Amino acid sequence: MPDPLLWLLPELKNVPPAERRNALRVARDCELDVLELLGVAFAFVLAALLARLLFGDVRWESRVLAFLMNFALAAPVILVAFLPFHLRRLRRGLRARRNDRGLVP
Repeated sequence: MPDPLLWLLPELKNVPPAERRNALRVARDCELDVLELLGVAFAFVLAALLARLLFGDVRWESRVLAFLMNFALAAPVILVAFLPFHLRRLRRGLRARRNDRGLVP
């Protein structure tokens, strides 16, 4: 069965299987660039706007219920909106690792 990480991160094909976990750890340490930071901000703003639109007029009986409902909406929205930017950062980190080692593209 093909590894879904190889489909999402084709740069991993150039990394031996024994080194992939370490390569991903190094790639995660790569800092976010401006576009990725804007993507994070966009994800949070989108989640907040959707929560306000859907739950803005609702009077909650409890703060706990309000928190749970907002979290149930915001978590998947943030995940879906930020995932492409996270994958972009990982791919950039894997390419930088490859270039640091002097490997061919």
